[in-house]
This record gives sequence, structure tokens and C-alpha cells, in this order.
Amino acid sequence: MFTAKNNIIVKMDRHLPVEYAIINPVAGNFDVMSEEEYRQYAKMEQGLPGTPEMTEYLLERGYLFQNQEAFEASREEAYKAFQKEIKDAQVQLMLIPTYSCNLACTYCFQHGIDGRPQMMSKETVDSFFDYARTEFAHATVKPFVTLFGGEPLINSKAQREIVDHIVEHCAREGYEIAAVTNGYDFADYVDLLSRAKIKEIQFTLDGGKEMHDKRRMTANQKGTFDRVVAGMEKAVERGIPINLRSVVDKENVADLVALAELMEERGWMDLPPRLFKTQIGRNYELFECYEKPEHLFSQVELWAEVAKLAERYPILKKFHRPDFMGLRYLVDTGELYVPSFDTCPAAKTEWIFDLYGDIYGCTASCGREDFKLGTFWPEVTKNQTAIDMWKKRDVTEIEKCKSCKYDIICGGGCGVVASNRNNGEILSADCRPIQELYEIGVNFYDDEIRGLMTGDVGSERQEGMAHNPNKVQSGCVICGAPLVYREEPSEKTCDICGNRFIANGACVDGHYVCDSCHGGDALQQMENLLLSTNETDPIRLADEIFHLPTMKMHGPEHHSMVPGVLETTYQNHCGRRDEAKIKEALRRGQDIKGGSCGYHGNCGACVGAGIAESIHLGAKPTSIEERGKAMQATAKALLAVSELGGPLCCKRDSITAIETTVKNSDRFAGIETSQYICSFSNHNRGCLKMDCPYFPGSVNQREKKEERI
Repeated sequence: MFTAKNNIIVKMDRHLPVEYAIINPVAGNFDVMSEEEYRQYAKMEQGLPGTPEMTEYLLERGYLFQNQEAFEASREEAYKAFQKEIKDAQVQLMLIPTYSCNLACTYCFQHGIDGRPQMMSKETVDSFFDYARTEFAHATVKPFVTLFGGEPLINSKAQREIVDHIVEHCAREGYEIAAVTNGYDFADYVDLLSRAKIKEIQFTLDGGKEMHDKRRMTANQKGTFDRVVAGMEKAVERGIPINLRSVVDKENVADLVALAELMEERGWMDLPPRLFKTQIGRNYELFECYEKPEHLFSQVELWAEVAKLAERYPILKKFHRPDFMGLRYLVDTGELYVPSFDTCPAAKTEWIFDLYGDIYGCTASCGREDFKLGTFWPEVTKNQTAIDMWKKRDVTEIEKCKSCKYDIICGGGCGVVASNRNNGEILSADCRPIQELYEIGVNFYDDEIRGLMTGDVGSERQEGMAHNPNKVQSGCVICGAPLVYREEPSEKTCDICGNRFIANGACVDGHYVCDSCHGGDALQQMENLLLSTNETDPIRLADEIFHLPTMKMHGPEHHSMVPGVLETTYQNHCGRRDEAKIKEALRRGQDIKGGSCGYHGNCGACVGAGIAESIHLGAKPTSIEERGKAMQATAKALLAVSELGGPLCCKRDSITAIETTVKNSDRFAGIETSQYICSFSNHNRGCLKMDCPYFPGSVNQREKKEERI
């Protein structure tokens, strides 16, 4: 036996008792060890035998392998998952209408580029969209267009005409549009850009007014802070998503606190995450671009300083939650990222197209002749050899990465930086200080990690390695494998009752369980609970049902749950018990087939809302007003669920249907409902994460929910 190559151990010593985090991105697991468990693990890492209990647990969690073949098979599965994620990712097409800029910042990577102050022509814009239409016709998700520069939003007549032409194309062809702008003239562009669907606008503020104006000024030394903030105000008014970036070095890092206080004062940090997010960018020298190199941070220095500041000024933790190579995602979701065999987006998920008709792989390489990959105007040409080199660049192709335990977190780093440092060799490594960043990050999120491990922040765990204890049945009822749904139905035999059915879904290993058997004891337990409870809060009652031991992550039992919960809490609120109506609600819910959300365009949870209204009103097919009201209940719930999009989540859709019904039905007036925060996200591979209003990492979920309903 041997310990896995990619195990990473981090000492957690911010609070007592001292513990150790063990992370393995291939297995997708994260655990916390006591001092004694760590000593046992350290012996096993040296090839000494461990206790049977410790050995069994490490094998189960993917920290230990019986042999090299088993380890390699695990890596191969992780690599396939990574490749699929890249294949399915939305590609960003960055369009540079000009390399010119209306600011004279003290730092700028383009100071090292021989920029010609010209503007993209309409003919070149047309050629870009012709190229995009052809080259990305078979993309899993339609690409989006990002305006980049230079400054893409300078308020001049010539530039407005070109941006107008670009926006017209995006609107006509269905491309989302984004922009990376200094924000100085954004207010003058907001109406023009709004003619297309805006994905996000990235603004830059480098601190409070005084610090920002010192660093980011116009050519005549005029400050820009007030105009940038005014532009952001316009975006907030229009509901345009903002990505606020701060470029940080030793000169301005402490001023992030002043910026955070300003954002808090304006209430922008209380906006839903889809409308306001932040990023902290390290100012570093790609080319010959920075006039004060003594102010530059290393990655470790920057995040150590940010962590220290956040401890002194908690407002900074609200302003920005550092990623720390995926640790933020872990504490928000209970899951690790898919292993990253490549962190360089060039010629994969990112392409650059400039005003001269040249094609580059990423923002770090644009404008440099030695990194040019072809042209899209005046003719299409491709340096296929170079493109293929960028496409295959990952840690399996970089010799130095092959023996590194951090390879699938670092991902080989930036290809341009690696090339600059290694005589133009793209298949070389830009090594990242992963261990040091994890040490800072694990201790930065110490409280949340300990809470995640125990299921209760601040509680002490018992003996044994701790991991997220929430167990929910998901996937196949027989074996737990993922379910797959196909367009063409076929005849299947239920592995429980033996009856035959025509169905679209089964598990990847071929097992099939019919809707009736899938609901199993869950419906009986649900009925027992509903007939015995005095709960009047439908959200709290729904969550109680979610946690029944027989309740699955997904399944048609949710179709019965929604009307059952609505009818039960209404009766409890009124003080009039009618068990026959509760049982009828559950029975009718069973009539709705599993998978109807995808195959029939009719979510069963939403139909459940209509069932509840129908039972309450006594609606029949021949009814007039009652029939219409029952349909309205279904329609309103369906609209709310449809606006969330995404793959199925029976928990999300059920809560949305219940909330929508309570809000829109007079009979629930006066009933108080709780705020639902999901505890099942790490059991749902299709989870929308931060885009779900119930996701635990989503701030101000109540506002987001009210906005949707």
C-alpha cells in the first residue's frame, strides 16, 4: 500500500486543539485529523503499517491505495472529469476594439506593447462574428463576447459607433456581452450596452478616493474615482452584474479597508452575488510594465497580508472571500473543485481578437507577435502548430509537473509567464506556492472548516477523522451510481417490483426503479409526519420532510410533498384538521411522473402547488373560477422555477413552488415562513451553487428570493 501522490497536509493551529487538514483533489475529499491520527498517517507515509481502522478509512477516502494501478485509475477518472468540464465550459471571446486608453495608470501591462492608436473597423467586426459563428458553432454552451482593451468604452464618436456595431451583432446573434472597463465613461455607454444581454461589467477601484485617484488618473492627472463610482451606480440601478476588481500591491493593500467601508455604506455588498462580486488582483510584472517593482507582492505575501488585514478589520471578510485555490468553494459547498490539470485558459476557454484582425490565446499574450495564433481578418489564417501546443498544455505534458504533488491544483500555472521564464517554452511550468497558500487559507477559514466537519460551527467533534456527516440518498436506489436520462424511451424492468415500464431514465450501471418503488417508504413516512405535526411554517415542515431517512435527493415523492405540506400547514394555521384532504394531496402527487420537468416541461413540484389549490377550492374540470385559480398556482410556481434554470434539483424546485404559492395565495396571509438555507448542495452534482437563492454561500438570500418571486 502507498499514500496517494496528491495528499496535502496542512496544520490547523489557529485554535486548540491543533488539528491537521488532509486534502486530496483527485478523490475530491477533505478531512480533519487529530494529532494522534496525524502521527499514524505520518508513519504510513513512510511505509509503516497503520491500524486496521485507519487503513480502511484512508482507503475508502482515496488517501491510500492498494497499488499503483489503482492510483493511476483514479487519476485517469479525474482527468476525464476535468476534460469534460473544459469541453462543456462557456468560452470567452475577448474583442479588442482599440489598444488606446483614456487613463494613465501608474501600472499597466500594455505599457510594454507598441500600441497603434487606431480603432477597429466595422468590416473587422463583421469578420469577427463570421469567424465566431463558424469556429464555435458546435460549442456545448454559446460563447460570450467580452470587450477588452486598451479601454473599450471611451466616449468618443468613433468608438461609440464601433461598440454600437458590436452590440448590434451580439443582440442579433444571441451572444451575451461583458466588458472589462476602467469605468470612467461607463455611464455614457449603459443604454447602448443594455440592448444586448449583459453578462457582467468589470470595474476597477484600487482603494478609497484618495488612493485610487493617486494610482488611476487621466493623462492630464485628473482623478477618476467619482466617475467610476457613478458608473457603478448606474449599473446597480439597471440590475447589471458588477465584478469589482482591485489591483493590489504594497502601496494600496491597506486601503482595501476604506474601499470595503464605502461599498458597505452604499449597500452594494448586500446585493445578491450574481449582481455584485469582488476580486483582488495581484499587480505583477508580465513584461516591462511597472514603474515601482519594489512595491510588488509575491502571491504568498499578498494573501498573507490580506488575511492579516481581514482579521483586524472584519469588514474586509465581507468585501472579499479569497479563493485560496478552491478552499472558499469547499467551505461554501462542502466539495472540492474538479481537479485542475490545467489552469491556463489560452486557446481553450479564452480567445483574443484585436482590431488588426490578429488572434491570440489569452489577455497575457495579446499584442505580442511571438504569441499570435492567426488572423480572422482580412483573411482567416491559423498557426495550427501553435494552437495545438496551447490546447494540449496541461500537467500531463509538462515534465516538471509529472512528479509534483501539487500538479492538479496548480495546473501548471500561466503559460505566458512560463514561456517568458523558460526561453519561449510553452510546455514548461509556472509553479505556484500551493502549500503556503493552503496554510494561509485553511487557517483563514479555520472556523468554517471545523464547522463543516462537525456540521455545527463551533462544536467539538468526537473521536475519529471528521468529514461532512450529512448523508442523503442520491442517484440509483440500488447502487448509488449516477442516473442518466435519454431522449428515446425504452422498456425497462423495475429491479424492486419486477414490473415492466417504458422509461427514459436508469442508472449508469443499468439499474431501473419505477416511480412507485422509488418513493417507497418515503411517502408513508411523509404521511405519518403530516398527520401528526402542528407545524404552521411550510418551509420548516418541508425541510423536516427533506431530512426523513427514506427521502431521496431527487424523486417523484417531492411531487406529493409540496401539496401535502401546503395543505397541512394551512390546516394547522386555521385550526381545522381534515386528514382526508392531506391524504388526497399525497395521492394526487403520485400521478405526476418522475422526470416530467425535462420531458414534459412541467415540474411536478409546481403541479403540486396547483394540486394544493385544487383540493382547497374543490376544483373540478367543469369548474370555472376554481379551475382557473388552481392553474394560476401551477403557472406562477412554474415561472419562478423556470427563471432559475439549471439541471433538476427537487429540493430547490419544491421550496420555490411552496414559497411562490404562499406569497400569491390569500389563504396563506399571516403565515410566517422561515428562510430556507440548503444543506444538500454537496449531494447534487447539478447544484447551481452561488446562483441558487438557497445555497449556503449565497448572501442575502431573502432579497434574492423576493426579487425572483
